[in-house]
Amino acid sequence: RNRILSIISRVAAILLLPVLSLLIYTIGSDKVQYSENLNDLEVEAPAGFRMNIELGDGTQVWLNHGSKLRYPYRFAGKNRRVFLTGEAYFKVAHNNKVPFIVETRKLEVKATGTTFNVSAYPGEDIVETTLVEGSVILYDKARNHEIKALSPSECLKFNSEKNKYTLESGDIIEKYIAWKDGILVFKNDSVAEIARKLEQWYNVDVKITDEKVKEFTCTATF
Repeated sequence: RNRILSIISRVAAILLLPVLSLLIYTIGSDKVQYSENLNDLEVEAPAGFRMNIELGDGTQVWLNHGSKLRYPYRFAGKNRRVFLTGEAYFKVAHNNKVPFIVETRKLEVKATGTTFNVSAYPGEDIVETTLVEGSVILYDKARNHEIKALSPSECLKFNSEKNKYTLESGDIIEKYIAWKDGILVFKNDSVAEIARKLEQWYNVDVKITDEKVKEFTCTATF
């Protein structure tokens, strides 16, 4: 009896190794196949909320109120491409060989490893790009050409309908990126512009009944 049990135990041990190996391989293969076939992911920060996420390459993204970001489960190929609707602040993981591209409906922002802000809300003709550090290159999607390379502390506002842009520089960074810390900053902004920001921030409609008031300007931090 003891001899038979010993033989059975040895046979079971010998059979157990390939069975375990097959099981581990199958599970691993399923995970790889699942991740490779998975469609793009999409996250949305609803009105009244901001969101911070980390992408597969280590890039940090802050989404502003009512913004969406579509991105692949795993970056593959010659670039790291994401699609933005709304506003987001990016702190890109450095990789010279694989550029990071933020695509909006009208504009593309290309970087390798840098920190910048992009605002491209639906229904607005102007797309804003503010560079904090590093460098980015902006491209016009409709006309397929380069618009401009930005330097730190510059904000470019591109009007795709008119094919024109304006450039701000100097002490402007806080105004365009403070939102990620829950702060609203206005510097000589018109009441009309402030109303637009408040509509995005609180998901409300702001009506200005006196047309003259629209042109009044305000400088404040909330």
